[in-house]
Amino acid sequence: MNTKVLFSASLLWFGLLIGCTPQAAVELDRSTDLSASNPADPAVEKTEVSPRGETPSKLTSRFPKSILSASTELDSVKDTPSIRAETVTEQGTLVMMSNGWEELGHLAVSSNYGREGDKTFQSDYSVIYRQGEENRVLLELPALMFARPDDEKLSFERVRFKDADVYVLTPQYKTGHGVEGYLFAVDQRSGEAFPLQIVSNGHVFHTLVYSEINPFPYVENDKLIVHPPVGAGGDPIGKIQYRLDLDKKRLVSE
Repeated sequence: MNTKVLFSASLLWFGLLIGCTPQAAVELDRSTDLSASNPADPAVEKTEVSPRGETPSKLTSRFPKSILSASTELDSVKDTPSIRAETVTEQGTLVMMSNGWEELGHLAVSSNYGREGDKTFQSDYSVIYRQGEENRVLLELPALMFARPDDEKLSFERVRFKDADVYVLTPQYKTGHGVEGYLFAVDQRSGEAFPLQIVSNGHVFHTLVYSEINPFPYVENDKLIVHPPVGAGGDPIGKIQYRLDLDKKRLVSE
């Protein structure tokens, strides 16, 4: 008799456990939804819940907030270098590489900066020029964050001048108006590679801002022709042309 009672109690207890399982899952989902970080917090946090019910682990951004942070969810991190852009030139290879710690995420909502689900990348990146065994850092891009439709490797887009090839790297593919490109020249006379400054109306800039709608910058009569972005409700500005000054390592508007 005691054995039957014990067996019946065991069956009852097992049935209660099974009956509670869906509700426990609902409560777990609720707790996960409520774990979103406060926008005022200095770091972006995301709680990941294992499908097998292990203890959740938090991913916390190491970087200051950027214009994309508010609409980004952090998915994972990499602690080894990743190549995010690469182009083989006639005399070497241009590479944009993360410096170890890289945060990977996605856009939770659509905006001028990308569509919902676009992948995001953030790290201290370096642009490197490789020639044989030599790696020379051309530019540091600390805490750079950008969104892309996928995780395919980017290219440095080439435009050709008489005495140099100029390569344009544009990590962020859209902003709603204009995008920013980092420019690098490879001097055909010396083989040297270096970043270019942009000089416009006496002001010096480190990126070239160009329209994401109109044609990509191109060379005509050995001048770089650029369609500048137009603000909301603004009138078209027309084309701007830049003269390449290799000795001073800059492009100068005319």
